Amino acid sequence: MNLKGAEEERFGAMASFFYRRWAEPMLTPLYRRIGSEIPVETGRLLDVGCGPGKFSRLLAAANPGLEVVGLDASPEMLKQASRGPILPNLEFQEGAAESAGFTRLFDFAVSLLSFHHWEEPQKGLEGIYAALKPGGFLWIYEPDAEASNEDIRLDHAPFWGWLRIPAAWQRLIARTHGFAAREIDEVVRPLVAQTSFGEVDASRRGSTWRLELAR
Repeated sequence: MNLKGAEEERFGAMASFFYRRWAEPMLTPLYRRIGSEIPVETGRLLDVGCGPGKFSRLLAAANPGLEVVGLDASPEMLKQASRGPILPNLEFQEGAAESAGFTRLFDFAVSLLSFHHWEEPQKGLEGIYAALKPGGFLWIYEPDAEASNEDIRLDHAPFWGWLRIPAAWQRLIARTHGFAAREIDEVVRPLVAQTSFGEVDASRRGSTWRLELAR
């Protein structure tokens, strides 16, 4: 069961199409802000739960010396990802973090707005731990259910013309698709303590939490 105790979220053809057409453009400021925080420019990076791939593609385009692998369990999401421009340092792979079984290790891993979806979060974290080189990092970004109106505005573009989803609605969505501070302490930290990562450094960044785990 996922960390929110909710029903499993599935992304079929229709949901994946609308995520690429509507959600990704709205999330572009968030993608760019997080992309600027990623501290690696070379080596190999794993984007876990990459969805239609816009964030993976932005990272690859901005860092030609960085090999980016986007991983997603939904074949329909990856069909949408394949519609974007082809980049020599970007590839997409179908699979879940707990069972991907990579033969080449990564210097860095990131998961953006997908951790709350994972049905086997402990196994997923162990899978990423095994995929990282010693000294590698996993950064997880999740919506902050207590983010300010201004942080939400800065991280989200209008979804149509000048129309924006109200910040209050965004926080309401984050209650089921993100975490409050209490959940970080009572749910996320105890989970990480049961994995090979052992501990997590949690900090607020814009409208999201950034959860830093080190191998």
